[in-house]
Amino acid sequence: MPARKCLYCALAALVVLVPLAFIGQGGEVSKASPFGFMVENAGIRLVVDTETARTKNDKPFIPIVIFIGSRGAQSIRLTRAAFTLTDPSGKVSPMATIEQIQDKKNYGFSEVANDYTFIHKTIEVGPNIAAFNGLRIQPGTCFFKNIAGKPSIIRDDLELRPNGWTWALLYFANPAGKAKGNYKLTYTDPTTKGVVVVPFEVDWK
Repeated sequence: MPARKCLYCALAALVVLVPLAFIGQGGEVSKASPFGFMVENAGIRLVVDTETARTKNDKPFIPIVIFIGSRGAQSIRLTRAAFTLTDPSGKVSPMATIEQIQDKKNYGFSEVANDYTFIHKTIEVGPNIAAFNGLRIQPGTCFFKNIAGKPSIIRDDLELRPNGWTWALLYFANPAGKAKGNYKLTYTDPTTKGVVVVPFEVDWK
């Protein structure tokens, strides 16, 4: 019983530290974790985590980890074309292609493998996950494979079922470099046309 009581206390503390209820806030941005920025709109909750990106200030492409969930009766689709990044200068970039990231002059698959190692704890037990309490995890999304482990198969057109959530590692061009100011990640569901825009800053190292 004491062990169970301690577990309940730990979960209660997490609830206090991490904002969980964002329905009906009209797209206002909230912090889901020290590096996680969250917005919910039209039943779609999206968290953008920048912890990995902040260490890549010397790269022309940056990694961004997203957590996304769908509430309600509708499914949503996750595709490459569904995501764009707007940098502080206003330039809009689509998600990088596999060929761009494979090129070592831009990034390289060995760097991608390192990123997957770095984000392991974030996607397994990090506080961003608490923002999706009550939803079912739906693994399988993979826009960029991990040559050193999982995920090893590209799955870049996924139907996310109602009351489900998943995570993915994305890459975008970053011509602005170590720019201060607001970036914006935009998700547009190809099926429902629902839009979620998450403004965030990168605390560059």
